[in-house]
Amino acid sequence: MKILAINGSPNRNGSTAKLIDMILDVCENEGAECERLHMEDYVIGECSSCVKYLNECEHCHCGGDDFMQLKAKMLDADGIIIGSPYYSGKPTGQIKNFIYRLEFTSVNNRFFENKYIVGVSSSAVSNSKKIAKFCASLGHGSFMGNGIISGVFYESIVDKVVMGDLAENEELKEKAKAVGLKLIEDIRTKRKARFYKLKKVIFKKWTKVLCIKVIRCIDKIELRIRRFAEDQGWIKKINKIED
Repeated sequence: MKILAINGSPNRNGSTAKLIDMILDVCENEGAECERLHMEDYVIGECSSCVKYLNECEHCHCGGDDFMQLKAKMLDADGIIIGSPYYSGKPTGQIKNFIYRLEFTSVNNRFFENKYIVGVSSSAVSNSKKIAKFCASLGHGSFMGNGIISGVFYESIVDKVVMGDLAENEELKEKAKAVGLKLIEDIRTKRKARFYKLKKVIFKKWTKVLCIKVIRCIDKIELRIRRFAEDQGWIKKINKIED
């Protein structure tokens, strides 16, 4: 059982890293093989939306950066923990670029379909739950086969720091234990996402073809309705402009 943790904070030993370590300690006690990574050690460029990689996006090399190296590590893991601090209501630039790249290169694939993901976030003053959810969802709610959200772990750390060392806070340890054990249980039981079979049927590739046909059919119906209205004199007939 492999678990990969990615710290998106520029502070290697900050609050987000400590929250991640709390979960990893639980996972390691359960016998999981854990690896910790820091985004600041990798270069992740911005997505250029190069359409040529939509069908073969496992070969994305925008800018020749470290994106594919990190993605390969994620695909090799059973569980993934992604963390980012709450910066003015948004995740850090490093983690945001990475997740957006994952989102774009996974639009036509189900790379993370059987991966269990935990989102982690910390904040000085605000509720960082939405950042933790963003990290856990890989940008799109885990609805398109891009991972199963196993849990989120977030905390406003001001009071905790005042009370003492963040890593020694018993309340946070209990929360981290619950999240870590849930992640381990999901991996062991291979839990499926809610409505998994329905989603798998609905979001097959042929759905896109069906949507295109429906749109074209609607266009034809709209054109016929307009022509009928023009023949009845209800609306002004539009003459074609000739060159």
